[in-house]
Amino acid sequence: MSNLVLLEAQFRRELILLKRYFFNFLGGFLTFCVVFILLFLGYRGLAGGTEIYGTGLENLIVGYITWILAMHIYQDISSTLFQEAREGVLEQLYMSPYGYSRVTITRLLASLGVHLVMVFSILQVLILITKRSFNLDLVSIFPLLILLLLPVVGIGFFLGGLQLHFKRIRSILQIVQFLLIVIVVAPINLFWASFLPGTMASHLIREVMIGGAFITELPLEQVLLALFIAFIFPALGWGIFKLCEKKALESGRLGQF
Repeated sequence: MSNLVLLEAQFRRELILLKRYFFNFLGGFLTFCVVFILLFLGYRGLAGGTEIYGTGLENLIVGYITWILAMHIYQDISSTLFQEAREGVLEQLYMSPYGYSRVTITRLLASLGVHLVMVFSILQVLILITKRSFNLDLVSIFPLLILLLLPVVGIGFFLGGLQLHFKRIRSILQIVQFLLIVIVVAPINLFWASFLPGTMASHLIREVMIGGAFITELPLEQVLLALFIAFIFPALGWGIFKLCEKKALESGRLGQF
């Protein structure tokens, strides 16, 4: 019951922040749309009129929206931890009766709900701009999104742990933000790419949204690989986070900035 109360509080927190800083939210929404328009114009100039134009554009759209969602979830762990340390509230969260781990996980779930609405809205705008249609089968897409985001959560916890120990790693956080692009667009015909965190799940999402496949029609070996990656990377990231957390607590440097 206490976890449900905490989750409800996190949802209310997200809605309050959205309402109070709606202009910032709107600015981010418009920025993502404008960036895509620039990408779209550049892509149309390069591939317009060729045989690959339609499929390539659809891949661009799906890759773009999955990157936006992955980036937001990743930032909710790493960047938020940096902000909490700078504002001096990190130690207070560790002293809460719920503990920092449960606070972070419930915040991620609440944030995911808000970001899913935003990404779906951006997708509708992109569909209007490009006049492309997609298979929006939520029964198939949502489980695959979870398989995509869980490895990203693992990356976020891994870097969050490094941040607890080293304090300032913003340059690395910014680099990883763009490396997420590689994760969502890398072709799985490259053997090593199939084992990147979230790449196989991203490929399966494209198979559903562009190819029109139902989740039960996807290759079983690919689904199992995506499932394995979705569990191994969060486990590794969580383990490193807890190790760095323990060292920060033992050295008394948890709240220092």
